[in-house]
Amino acid sequence: MRTKAAEKPVAIKRIRKAGANPVRLSDVAQLAKVSPASVSRAFNDPELVSEDVRQRVMRAAQMLNWVPNGAAKALASLRTRTIGVLIPTLSHQNFADLIESLQRQLGKAQYTLILGCIEPDPDMHLQQARKMVERGVDWMVLVGEAQPPALIELLKSHNVPFVVTYTNGRDSDNVCIGIDNYAAAVKLTQHLLDLGHTRFAMLAHQFDVNDRIQQRIDGIRDTLANAGLGIRPQHVVRVDRKHIASAREGMREIMADERGRPTAVVCTNDYIATGAIIEAGALGIVVPRDLSIVGFDDIDTSAHLSPPLTTIHIPAKEMGEAVAQYILDSIRGVKTLNIPVLAADLIVRGSTAAPPESSR
Repeated sequence: MRTKAAEKPVAIKRIRKAGANPVRLSDVAQLAKVSPASVSRAFNDPELVSEDVRQRVMRAAQMLNWVPNGAAKALASLRTRTIGVLIPTLSHQNFADLIESLQRQLGKAQYTLILGCIEPDPDMHLQQARKMVERGVDWMVLVGEAQPPALIELLKSHNVPFVVTYTNGRDSDNVCIGIDNYAAAVKLTQHLLDLGHTRFAMLAHQFDVNDRIQQRIDGIRDTLANAGLGIRPQHVVRVDRKHIASAREGMREIMADERGRPTAVVCTNDYIATGAIIEAGALGIVVPRDLSIVGFDDIDTSAHLSPPLTTIHIPAKEMGEAVAQYILDSIRGVKTLNIPVLAADLIVRGSTAAPPESSR
């Protein structure tokens, strides 16, 4: 008598078709031994449930291959759990740090970022914003207040709230979470005045369309004016914001005036200041013995230049966290919204010193 050969177990791949007894939220709740409301909170507002409940719900959902129906959630709550961000560029370290921090904090609350990078065409502000509004973003994050009026009207007409970052909105009705660019520039310029400098130059970028840079320039000029000083027109040079080669060209242009060379060069960001230091070395100018150079940003490389750069530290990561917290508080209906004041500290390093004796 033949015996039947033992059959090997066969792995069964389950394919669940739409409408064929689909897994429901209540099924997940039953397996996790929690209420359906707890399942909903674990996905929508995880901070409202304990870590044990959240883990049980996530394990049950994974076992049942269940995911929330995004469209249904959006219709039920009138929220898509997406946040739009319009940022000038990702090639600047501080903007990248801000986005990373913002995404990390919002991600913990199950929100997703939709990112729009608007450089090099400022007209992309409105185009990118319109696409985000069409996708139903719950909030918008804008960098700076120099936004097209049509963009602000678009957001208001569709009831999309927004917050402005990278500036504190000195004279604004908008909610702004960032630094006081003007006050930071005053602090930076006063440092050079305190060292005894009287002949200044400036390497700046985009000061006609960038409100943050314009505030820095105003801070520099006003501080010098209060000291009875100014900057000669030929010593104010516009350069590309992120190209070191452009900054080097600007530095050469300034230092070509041998009869009235400045003893201090103020740069509106650290990338420009890096180019200025490199070009000074190429010209045989010793920093800071012959010339002091300052920047603005405190990017990672600034502390490792030769000499290390004196600059203003921008708390980009803290800025991202603060913006995320403000948005989440607003969505949750928190009545007392804390808008933090973020400090922009002066970091004094080796690129500044008293001017040479011959120039005093």
